[in-house]
Amino acid sequence: MSSKISDKFTVSPIHLFFLMYVCIVDVNFLNFQRKVVREAGQDAWVAAIIVWLCSHILVWMMFKILSNQNPKRADFVSINLTYFGKFIGACINHLIILYFVLGALVAYRSYLESILVLLFPTMNLWPISIVFLVLFYYAVSGGFQTVAGICFWAFLVVIIIFPPLLLSAIPNLHPQNILPFFNHTPMQILKSSHQFAFSFLGAEVLLGIYPYIQTQAKAQKWAHIAIATSGLFFLVALIMSLMYFPQSQLFRIMWPTLKGIGIIELPLLQRVEYLVLSIWVIKTLASVSVGLWIACHSLKTSWRTKPSNNLIMILILFVLFQLFINDPEKLTIVKMIHANVGFYFAYIYIPIMFVITMVSKKFSKGLHHRS
Repeated sequence: MSSKISDKFTVSPIHLFFLMYVCIVDVNFLNFQRKVVREAGQDAWVAAIIVWLCSHILVWMMFKILSNQNPKRADFVSINLTYFGKFIGACINHLIILYFVLGALVAYRSYLESILVLLFPTMNLWPISIVFLVLFYYAVSGGFQTVAGICFWAFLVVIIIFPPLLLSAIPNLHPQNILPFFNHTPMQILKSSHQFAFSFLGAEVLLGIYPYIQTQAKAQKWAHIAIATSGLFFLVALIMSLMYFPQSQLFRIMWPTLKGIGIIELPLLQRVEYLVLSIWVIKTLASVSVGLWIACHSLKTSWRTKPSNNLIMILILFVLFQLFINDPEKLTIVKMIHANVGFYFAYIYIPIMFVITMVSKKFSKGLHHRS
């Protein structure tokens, strides 16, 4: 039996960059600033850099974990079963699958909420929801290569549109707003880092898609480039928000990134944020599709069920979720639950798995030398 998955189901290493980027720079990118700034004020950029560097370390740990497994079984489902046994491993797997499903739900529902708040306050969400559900089904049922292709287009569209918009906003910025530097205590910086870590999640998708990356030894650099690019996007958006909005105002703004872009005036287009939200459709489609694909294929490995049946079941959960989470307060609670779970997943679970992998590797080498 081959130790690798057939090339017709896999993608080249560079696609890992697009897959990780769209999962990190998701809808949180539009409103992360006010929580980060609340603790560290104009020094929040220091907190962003700390989390940025920590994310590189987490990616390095994940590659150490995954590279020590059978290439075909190098995902969290197989690893947990190997390290923790069938019962405990299955429980952990189902919790992680639920985390990915919840992440997809939050990204999808948060985008709908942004449309409702900023574009059409009186709109019925069900027509656009049905369109989204059909798109999700089409994307995920098309296979991993289709999902990766959507992630490529999501990156390309954003990278073409955003830099010119950010450059257009420069004349309206006030650099003195980020002065003085280092005016907050280390504890305040750490609290701000904790808040930023909630928004800078997504790299953990590597644990679900690694077996479907070709030439896995060459993929690590693209994962680190994805972290670097995503961190740069967040850092630029944070600094520009600090330089444009007074801190007292930034605390009260629900969507600072969109409000900042809204100051730009373009010919024939008075509300630039409408354009940005329209473009963000493909970003939402991409990030949700990655989470759904991981959940469906992890359930396939765990339950031996068809991914298409798993997908239909999860999309039904999307409908039920929208029925019950029907106001911003409930959505905020669900987002905080997901963010907290994601924080522990990234900063507790991954380091523990790294330690177990390194100890297991050393123990195996010791036994080999004795024999």
